[in-house]
Amino acid sequence: MPTDSLNALLEQQQALRSRIAYLEKERDFIKSLYSNMPQVLQSISKGALLGTLLDGFKIKLQAQLSSAYCLFLVCDKDCLQWRLQYTDGINDALLNSNSLLGVVPKALVTFAASPSCPKRHDSSIQNASGWDHWSSFIKKHAFTDVSMVSVSDGQGAIYLMLAFQREEHRLESELMTLALDAYSSWLSAVFEREKADYLLLEDSHRDPSTGLLRRYSFENSFGIVLKDARRHFLRAAVLSIKLLSNSTIKEEELKALADVMQETVRDNDLIAYFGERELVMGIRIQHLTDAEIVAAKLLKSLHSSAFSGNKLAHDGLSIGIAFYPEHSSLDTLYQAASMAANSLKNVSGYRIEFHGKYYKSSADFYSI
Repeated sequence: MPTDSLNALLEQQQALRSRIAYLEKERDFIKSLYSNMPQVLQSISKGALLGTLLDGFKIKLQAQLSSAYCLFLVCDKDCLQWRLQYTDGINDALLNSNSLLGVVPKALVTFAASPSCPKRHDSSIQNASGWDHWSSFIKKHAFTDVSMVSVSDGQGAIYLMLAFQREEHRLESELMTLALDAYSSWLSAVFEREKADYLLLEDSHRDPSTGLLRRYSFENSFGIVLKDARRHFLRAAVLSIKLLSNSTIKEEELKALADVMQETVRDNDLIAYFGERELVMGIRIQHLTDAEIVAAKLLKSLHSSAFSGNKLAHDGLSIGIAFYPEHSSLDTLYQAASMAANSLKNVSGYRIEFHGKYYKSSADFYSI
């Protein structure tokens, strides 16, 4: 066999052996990376605590990238506040005298502020201007490369993992990418689970068509208001708001009305959707006039241009008002407020129940 052909054959065999060796390494890497995925997925599906899951991911990734040093960080969405998730004998050099993360490299800030590029690899970082703030840390440990991944939790925080490597132990880029993608997928799954838990909790407490509390959630929450009122000798009021329209209720019209109701009261006041044609408010008040001010404001808002084509607003509302401590429980408050609303005989306006009688205004309570 000619020498050239023999050399070519040897080169092909060498290339094949190298390729086989790499594929075997890649196989072992992937096998190790995903070896405990059933357990991880089960933990996520069961809603394990975020801290517990993050600790597990850290241990897993550090074991997977044994030749690299992994640094775990969290920052806010504006990339202004930074902290180390875990401290050790290596990264404590990055902390200031107050045990807080000091200056952050420009390259890291730029990366965190670019969610459209969730992975990045920087080489020759010992001499890179973007990493000069950590130059002493990088040179001390002879780091030459860093691979980064970022994941947003959807709540205003960004979780980052940095894998610092040395030239002589640098992992193939394809394998590092696999590890970064796995970490990103794990965290994303956890954050999606937390988001789902939150939405399920919200859906169980609020009516999706109005965004208002469901009846049982209103009852539980207003029960707390009454306990506070008894403890601190405060006043409260319940408003029964009945829709006078007999037409089929359109969801968008009801939502518009619910939005105005929420704008009318304070954030810590309660509004619920009790039934097809009734909504209920529970508000904290200082004076008896406070509740009728809210009712009058709500009725006035129905005449705004925003409700020009809203049938519910056009047909009006009957609002009944009852007070605590004149009534000692939510049941009696609601019954009194509902009867006050009914006393209007399907006429738009408000009436106040006070010691068994109905009044147009609290100013009439003590008139002779």
